Amino acid sequence: MAREIKRNKQTAKNIILATENSVVGGTTQVTPEVIEVVAQIATQEVPGVYSMRGTLSDRFTNAFGSNARGKGVELSHTEEGLVIDAYVFLQYGVVVPKVALEIQHAIQSQISSMTDLQVTQINVHVTGIVPEKISSSIDPDNLFGESGTTEVVK
Repeated sequence: MAREIKRNKQTAKNIILATENSVVGGTTQVTPEVIEVVAQIATQEVPGVYSMRGTLSDRFTNAFGSNARGKGVELSHTEEGLVIDAYVFLQYGVVVPKVALEIQHAIQSQISSMTDLQVTQINVHVTGIVPEKISSSIDPDNLFGESGTTEVVK
């Protein structure tokens, strides 16, 4: 009996997709985590995005060998539709409003094409800018800048 109650609670969290199938009855349900992963992947494919923000639980999950699914994405399901918050680190030098708009379009496009759900709002939170790595001009094999030939002094 406890198992039945738990399953019903999980089902209540799922999002039911509209399907047009008159041959077979039933529903198609998607967990919110699936939608978060779709939004995460869409965001990471946008040029200028360095990474997504992780949460404390993501760090624990990574420490024990699993990948954090949907990290940097929070999903709310309202009567009007889905509200998605994406938390990103951007590369230094990008035009922030342009990249944010591209993130919104990417998420909207992927969620719409994969689930046919209505996304009412996509909020992009820039949580950091990551500077370019400066390549080191120090050669570990030639720390003192000496020429390649060695002279023997007698």
